[in-house]
Amino acid sequence: MKTKNLFVPAVISGLLMVTQVMSGQMGPGGPGRGPGGPRGMHTGKVVTGAPYSASVTNTSVKTLSDGNVIQRTTTGTVARDAQGRTYSQETITGMFGQTGTKTVTFISDPVAGYVYTLNAETKTATRRALRVPAEGSSATEGYHNSARPASPNVVTAELGTQVVNGVNATGKTVTHTVPAGQMGNEKPIVATTETWYSPDLQVVVSSKRTDPREGTSTYALTDIKRTEPSSALFAVPSDYTVKDAPAFGGRR
Repeated sequence: MKTKNLFVPAVISGLLMVTQVMSGQMGPGGPGRGPGGPRGMHTGKVVTGAPYSASVTNTSVKTLSDGNVIQRTTTGTVARDAQGRTYSQETITGMFGQTGTKTVTFISDPVAGYVYTLNAETKTATRRALRVPAEGSSATEGYHNSARPASPNVVTAELGTQVVNGVNATGKTVTHTVPAGQMGNEKPIVATTETWYSPDLQVVVSSKRTDPREGTSTYALTDIKRTEPSSALFAVPSDYTVKDAPAFGGRR
């Protein structure tokens, strides 16, 4: 496998930001502005001893005032081995200003200490050092807890435990209300997120966010298999060229 320090195009740099989210570098799991794929798979730390693989679907639908509908769907496959290495292959539509669809593969390897973005068209793998959270950090931090002070405009309700997509999961809803007049709105704006989290796998298996400003976003893991995935998923193919990601602020 050849290793070169080469300039990485802006699109791949953007995709690396997604890789950081997936590897837990950019915050805990659970839905943000939409319950998207990466944030559902990872929870802010390396999870070992809980291998699995699954199909993932992330869909957003927004209806404009003239009745026009904008729909985007990301589909793919995710996996994690017993050592905590993760794999995700996603088919993305309309991301980073690109037209058509693009399939990108992400690998997070805490054993080797790197995260990779694989581009099948150019047979290149863009590599960045993996920053692992401090020892003792909670894998569920950010799902059950929040560092933000309590707000009267945010209401959380626990939904208990049930089987979701074949695994036991605990659910909750979070309702955010923007009071009338706060941002020029005539009436209150209410956005609701429902999330189902698997304590055994330490991943979000299903979530749905409804916001009148942004439409509806849904995320789901399906066909979940709790067996050790093939080790080949977590290795950069031998015919790929590895490129180091560009340094930001003098640091790599």
